[in-house]
Amino acid sequence: MRYHFTIIFFFILQASIAQNIFNSPYSVYGLGIMNARMSTLNRGMGGTGIAVRDGFNLSYVNPASYGSIQSPVSSIYEMGFYIENNSYRTSELNESKSNGSLTNINYWFKLKPRWSSTVGLSPFSSVGYKMSTTRNLGSGSAVDYTYEGSGAISRFYWGNAFNVTKNLSIGVNASFLFGSISKTEFITTPGGGGSLTFENKISARKIGVDAGIQYSFRLKKDRSIIIGVIGDPGVTFNANQKNYIYNENSDTLNTSLADKQKYAVPASAGAGLSYQTKRSIVAGDLKFEHWSSVESDEQETTLQDTWKFSVGYMYKGNPDATNYWGSVSLRAGFYTQSYYQVIKENVLPWWGMSLGVSLPVFDNRSSINLTYGLDQMGTLNNDLILQRSQKIMFDVIIRDLWGIKRKFD
Repeated sequence: MRYHFTIIFFFILQASIAQNIFNSPYSVYGLGIMNARMSTLNRGMGGTGIAVRDGFNLSYVNPASYGSIQSPVSSIYEMGFYIENNSYRTSELNESKSNGSLTNINYWFKLKPRWSSTVGLSPFSSVGYKMSTTRNLGSGSAVDYTYEGSGAISRFYWGNAFNVTKNLSIGVNASFLFGSISKTEFITTPGGGGSLTFENKISARKIGVDAGIQYSFRLKKDRSIIIGVIGDPGVTFNANQKNYIYNENSDTLNTSLADKQKYAVPASAGAGLSYQTKRSIVAGDLKFEHWSSVESDEQETTLQDTWKFSVGYMYKGNPDATNYWGSVSLRAGFYTQSYYQVIKENVLPWWGMSLGVSLPVFDNRSSINLTYGLDQMGTLNNDLILQRSQKIMFDVIIRDLWGIKRKFD
């Protein structure tokens, strides 16, 4: 019965994520805004998790961590939602938009005492924008340009972790990347002379893999230092571009198929370190993405290598507490990086912070998780856009626990 429940929820989420748009003017370039695979624990810790292992909560940044969940937990469902408000500012204008949807669904279970597995669905990249401008072509009349983009690429993955020894764990994810992104440029000529439309459509049907390792150095008094490493070889997508010419009555005069284009996500690697006790986790990550190795057809952008640094803290609470508030868990995190695209010779700074709380329900078998996130990306230089996003994320976690009964005073 639990497997039927999971399959139904995966179909519901796939339909939602396919329509999920993270509005950003910077998604006009390339594959748009890249979305990292995370659990509610990772989001609350600023995306940190390469070296995080917790016996009660999932971490999806490093697949080796899947093996950290221990008895009496036998399976875990996790589903996330978000509400987001984006504000956009230039040197002259201000605008804001709000949106929200599902973010991810995951199901974790054990196949063998040393073999843990998980299946999940989450966004991989997303595009959402609509912009208009007027340009003068030489000494001629002004021409109206409209740019629209929408769509998303989703990630369905199956991950496996193996506890090789008491201290060493390895993990691997196999992902199926699917979906489509549509980008359209409308050019309207003056005097009602007609219009020209360029349509670029990216269709994704790709297999990807990533892997990770974690090693724990056990210290005295339930303390440990954990190191983690992750790696991803990257993936390449193909795109088809069509050009249309319309007259003033919107009748198609000509259609042509342009050369195929390629959009690539480069190889990446990361390392993390954490210090963990029975009640808390302090962790830091450093991740490198080799974007300079990717060829780009975008005229106004160049691609640069990026380094992302994040730190996070988690107070676990006491799962054996005899009162409710003793079991509440708290999280906080911060990250900073540069956007992978350099636009008009401007490097775009990108940073964010998060605060989260986990509220146990049903005698601590499950939890309701609330996370607040603040992100800022972009610059006001050279008439570019400064984007600030505020998110409220709501995650529900349902755990199956064997042989545990607890009562709160």
